[in-house]
Amino acid sequence: MTIVLTATLLGATPAAATSGFGCYRVNVGPSDPLQFRAGPTSESEVVATYDWNDGPIIALSEGLARGEGVENSLFDVYRAEMRVCVPANLPVGARWCPVTIFDGGSTEAWVKRRFVDYSECP
Repeated sequence: MTIVLTATLLGATPAAATSGFGCYRVNVGPSDPLQFRAGPTSESEVVATYDWNDGPIIALSEGLARGEGVENSLFDVYRAEMRVCVPANLPVGARWCPVTIFDGGSTEAWVKRRFVDYSECP
């Protein structure tokens, strides 16, 4: 009984912390690593590189409500991208977005939006 109860409680904990959308996953080909930059240009310093099968948590850094019990929808994410990704005169996919990469630590970076795909935040 205790084992079942513990497993049930452990299984419920991540769901309570889920914040909906606002995270991304790398969306590039297997032999085409994605470079994350220090600034919103292709000339900016590379601060991290990930392959398509790497699994860091990549979250939009700005523009979204965060915290326990907050659930962002895809529409919320799109509106945030329209506000914080640059330059504003380009379609969202062609813009640079500020992200935070969580992979044992946290790294602030910029990524071209078309190279990441929506993912729910853990």
